[in-house]
Amino acid sequence: MRNERDLLEQALEVLEAQRPVLGPEATEAAMAALRARITALASHVPLERRHVTVLFGDLCGFTALSEGMDPEDVGELMNRLWERVDTAIFRHGGRIDKHIGDAVMALWGTDGASEDDAERAIHAALDIHSRLAAFPGGPPGGMHMRIGIHTGPVLLGVVGTLGELTVMGDTVNTASRLEQAAPPDGILVSHVTYRHVSEAFEMEPQAPLRLKGKQEPLQVYRVTAARPRAFQRRRGLEGVWARLVGREEETRMLRASLQEVLAGAGTRAVTLTGEAGIGKSRLLGEFETWLESLVAPPLCLRGRASPEMRRHPNALLRDLFSFHLQVQESDSASVIRARLEESFQEALGPGEGSQIRAHLAGSLIGFDFSASPHLKGTPMDEQSLRARGLTSLTDYFRALLRREPMVLFLEDIHWADDSALDLLERLLRPLTTERLLVVCTARPEFFERRPHWSQASAHLRLELSPLTPADSHRLLSELLRKVERIPPELEELVVTRAEGNPFYLEELIQMLLEEGVILVSGERWRVEARRLTTLKVPPTLSGVLQSRLDSLPPREREVLQRASVVGRLFWDESLLSMDAEGATSTALHDILAALQERELIFEQSNSSFSGAREYIFKHAIVREVAYDTVLKRERRAFHGCIAEWLLARGGERSREHLGLLADHLEAAGQGERAATSLRRAAEEALGLFAHTEARAFLERALALCAEDNHTERYAIVAARERVHSILGNRREQRLDLDGMESLAERLGDERRQTEAALRRSLYALEVGEIEAGEEAVNKAIRLAQELGDVPSEAIAHLRWGRMLRHHQGDFASARVHFERSLTLAESARLVQVEVESLLNLSATMNESGELSTGLAHIQRVIPFCQSLGDRWLEISALRYLAYAHKSLGEFARARADFEQTLQFSRVIGYRFWETMDCCNLARLHHHLGDPEGALEWTEQGLRLAEEIGSPRYQGYVWMSRGLALISLERLPEAREAFQQSRRIRVETRMPLLELESMTGLAAVELASGQLHLALEYVEQLLPTLEGNTLQGVEEPFWMWLTCFRILRAHGDRRALLILEQAHQQLQAQVGKIQEEAFQRSFLGIPTHRSIREEWRRLLGRNGTDGQERPLQ
Repeated sequence: MRNERDLLEQALEVLEAQRPVLGPEATEAAMAALRARITALASHVPLERRHVTVLFGDLCGFTALSEGMDPEDVGELMNRLWERVDTAIFRHGGRIDKHIGDAVMALWGTDGASEDDAERAIHAALDIHSRLAAFPGGPPGGMHMRIGIHTGPVLLGVVGTLGELTVMGDTVNTASRLEQAAPPDGILVSHVTYRHVSEAFEMEPQAPLRLKGKQEPLQVYRVTAARPRAFQRRRGLEGVWARLVGREEETRMLRASLQEVLAGAGTRAVTLTGEAGIGKSRLLGEFETWLESLVAPPLCLRGRASPEMRRHPNALLRDLFSFHLQVQESDSASVIRARLEESFQEALGPGEGSQIRAHLAGSLIGFDFSASPHLKGTPMDEQSLRARGLTSLTDYFRALLRREPMVLFLEDIHWADDSALDLLERLLRPLTTERLLVVCTARPEFFERRPHWSQASAHLRLELSPLTPADSHRLLSELLRKVERIPPELEELVVTRAEGNPFYLEELIQMLLEEGVILVSGERWRVEARRLTTLKVPPTLSGVLQSRLDSLPPREREVLQRASVVGRLFWDESLLSMDAEGATSTALHDILAALQERELIFEQSNSSFSGAREYIFKHAIVREVAYDTVLKRERRAFHGCIAEWLLARGGERSREHLGLLADHLEAAGQGERAATSLRRAAEEALGLFAHTEARAFLERALALCAEDNHTERYAIVAARERVHSILGNRREQRLDLDGMESLAERLGDERRQTEAALRRSLYALEVGEIEAGEEAVNKAIRLAQELGDVPSEAIAHLRWGRMLRHHQGDFASARVHFERSLTLAESARLVQVEVESLLNLSATMNESGELSTGLAHIQRVIPFCQSLGDRWLEISALRYLAYAHKSLGEFARARADFEQTLQFSRVIGYRFWETMDCCNLARLHHHLGDPEGALEWTEQGLRLAEEIGSPRYQGYVWMSRGLALISLERLPEAREAFQQSRRIRVETRMPLLELESMTGLAAVELASGQLHLALEYVEQLLPTLEGNTLQGVEEPFWMWLTCFRILRAHGDRRALLILEQAHQQLQAQVGKIQEEAFQRSFLGIPTHRSIREEWRRLLGRNGTDGQERPLQ
């Protein structure tokens, strides 16, 4: 069809040239028949997406002129005008879509993309103006034509009952609006069109236009004249094999980096960056080939990211291990477990420990280890998975590196998900002294997303620049080394157009081979130089590829389009699943072989799915251009086929493909199924601590889920609430809690109502909403008892006890709830809740003054946690141990404990724990006599406490800040800190802690010499202090000591009563500490030491046995 169309259009040109000889009537009659045949040919075009250039022209002034004319005269004038306009359009290869009154619409590219469609459209526009200007006697009535031109995608096909071939889409609308904005005799083009033709025409930028339907102003240009023909310099693609040229310096630096690693300089990293097609992968391949030639080559591991991986947590690392272990997508979870266990035991030695580490690491990077006996436990076990898995991965890589040096290749990391990149950075930190070289490739936009990447001193960033003209000529000579003599015009054409991009240069050579400009005959090639004068070389990357795809036989193009729907990687089986005609495997492989010969795709040596052959597009851009040509309705059907194929092929490992499956289901228009897959993908991401990706999955899932599907919407909102809880997004978390409660009520589901109440209680605990928390736990207990739900009832009692302990200091009541929680947990074998209950009981004993008993409980719990192999529980116990050490005055031990728990909190991304640890470290540095260090920790703690919305810790950290500032004699700042602490504690109804903040204000006034103000505060404190043990207050003895000093400064005898009370409480607590070493450390706390010294001073003697008489 296309050849006949070309012949018909050539015939039109011949007739037009013969118009003076044949006369206008005979010429028009003959041309009308040819145009009718062209239209008939066009009617056979199937509905498809095309990249075209659209021209709209309008004869302005025609309406006013025609009003005073006879209709026959108007018709004759229009025919003469359209004859000139149409001739200009046809002459420059356009097709007239329609005439609408005094307007015309023409198209370029409907029969196949051509590299100069936009250029020919503008030449036609200039020709139209020239022909109208040459109208006999000039344009009638001052009539002029304004023209608008735009380039972009359209839907092309036959529509309507008359079988009219036309185009539809935003590109058409934009061209029309450009025409309306053009001045008389003006030609306006869009920026898209300008980029295609900027070197071929003189153009003037105009003020941006605001067009209807466009959010942003459109940059436009007015065409004034054509320039002399010039080669246009555009970017492009890759192609035929040749020796590497122009990368000598980069090669030297890569090799030097490896030599540094081998010499013991520690880990080095190199990131190769550059635009698509600049040669990053080629340089990587050459370096790997050189490594293989070494006498003792290092171990090489390779991972590659793809566009599909961006939203799938840790996919890059999973790809790395799949390559290393030769794992296929079709392998069962048991096969992967066996291979990972074998690899870990080979590296770390035999035994159950290596097996456990293999399971932890495999689960972290996203393999399905849900059936692992080592990972089973309550949902809270997931909190420790990241840290435990990271430690296991680190140990594994360290063991490999101690056997032999390693080079880690990570390609296309601009497509890697953030979770994988974060995990990679954490993995490499402990390996800085090992013999490891990491080599990455990335496009420049990657550094917009990760600006700090490659800034470390041991990380080298190599930017690949375009080849110099000399190197481009060298590459061309390499590619055409079988040509005896390369014509200078071909060399100039290719080198100029490629603009130093080796991918584009090689692709152009491939195109010349396919077009027959370069003829292959055995070992000798020759160039048909005469064909270069008529050859149209595409000026853009998409133009080159579109032209190549257009030239493919229909069946090959169809297979390539379907492959593009799968992704850059695809499988023969996946293509067969999309073929409704039931094509045979043999026929498909013949087509795939032909596409390989054209170097559009390559077959991989190994396949991810056993029994299926795996292929890859030569470049991601090839796949993108092919995908853009697939009709949207066909895309939906094809994506649906791929989703079903993935479900059938995934087997027991389908969990690993949930994100990809959801992408295909969503693209297939199957929103409900996609929503479920996205929610499940989010749950998997949460298990990998990929919180950002999990939230993105859930947002997409909620948008796709039907409003009336309350069950699925509840599951999605519940999962998102959990993400917000971990990230400390309190406002969003509260909204999701409201949503959970509402959906649970609509469903009439008491189990979901119980879950929502428990979630609300945890939120209330963390933000200090005591009344709401008590209401929530009461509701949860009532519902749980009605349902016989022992686990939920146990958790509710645990939460209630924590609220009483943390926010009200009611240790006796808290103890009752912890004991009830423990009893329920033991009866239902809820290990997590059992341990949490024991730890809280221990802490309650500690805070009640039973320091030795509380410490002994905690020390018994820690080995139990370790025996469970649960790092999360072990760290939780360690935090309680740190509290015990702090209470006993073992500040150095407590600091070491909290530093360890803080590291874990940061690894797993649990910001609530991170806040707790920073706040405690601030107070410890104060006790250790390091107020400057304490201030630094308060800054971190305050920022985190505000971010997670925790008033409790905001009040605590302001208190610590005030204490540090008093030590530094920065009294105005200390006063402000204590005021902030008091305000927060008043608002959150923490009366005892409010008194602690008030004591800080009194201390500031004492230090400032404002004794009367200090006494006013003490008068407010005394009613509570007298006869109160101050349980629940962080610094009770400091409060007593501060009040004593203020009263003594006023000569107030009540000072003796306060001191006596403080001393009695101190002696009572010392009596409960059994170990002498702990007694000494407890009494050595500066506040405690000061109380004893003041007491001895009052007695008039220096007793140190702790048995002083009370004041008489």
